[in-house]
Amino acid sequence: MRILIGVDGSRQALAGARWVAGLPLTAGDEVIVAAIAQHPVLVGNWGYIVTPAASAALEAAWEDARQAARLTADTGAEALGAAGCLIRTVVRDGHPVDGLTRIAQETAADLIVVGPHGRGWLDKILLGSVSQGLLHRMPAAVLVAREPVSRPVRVLLATDGSTPSLAAGGYLARFPLPTDARVEVLAVHGDTTGLHAPKERAWASDAIEVTIEALAAAGRDATPVIRHGDPKRETLAAARELGADLLVTGSRGLGGFAGLVLGSVSQALAKAAPCSVLVVPVQPDVDA
Repeated sequence: MRILIGVDGSRQALAGARWVAGLPLTAGDEVIVAAIAQHPVLVGNWGYIVTPAASAALEAAWEDARQAARLTADTGAEALGAAGCLIRTVVRDGHPVDGLTRIAQETAADLIVVGPHGRGWLDKILLGSVSQGLLHRMPAAVLVAREPVSRPVRVLLATDGSTPSLAAGGYLARFPLPTDARVEVLAVHGDTTGLHAPKERAWASDAIEVTIEALAAAGRDATPVIRHGDPKRETLAAARELGADLLVTGSRGLGGFAGLVLGSVSQALAKAAPCSVLVVPVQPDVDA
């Protein structure tokens, strides 16, 4: 498996490296720790400075930014500890979302790991949406690592029977979870008393059964969980009540009256979940 970790020097970003360090990786796996040097801007009393002296200062600022990014990537690699896999660092210039997307495409990454936000309160509003930007583009499966970091031994997989949801189950079946990991498969249906109630209950059971069968085929046992109500609220409640270390969901869902409608809630879950969240695109390529 090839894992790309985006770091920016913040504690939240390093949570991603510590999360990956808890996986049972082998010599056949590779972890790429990437830091993006962002364009420095010099502004004077009358706007942007374009004098020769300013150009020299800008070049010096660029080198400072790149050096800081190199140190950040090295720190991220150190946070992986004694992971039993190949580890390398990459530094690029540009915007974090663009840079990480390009690296993921160039390296054919199976997974991108980022923190929920970056440095400082402003980054939580602006750069903190790096994770949301990656979830929008989905160049690979995206894991938003959240503190406190813990080994993913209690895993909750949300399913609605859609193709992206089934892709998430297939991805999880091949994912390098710890050997003592427990997986619970959740389906949420909304209609408990109306005309469609029996159909929705049957749908929820069928969606779970298909996913559990896919996990079993890969040698991973799973337990069914059915809830009813608002998809986002019930999924978050289940994650809290079950003490989940990792919440897994597809990037899109069924839509319509039935099902989780995962596409409308996956990014919201990544923002609000009490644990790390793994969002899987329709056709991830995993070589575990």
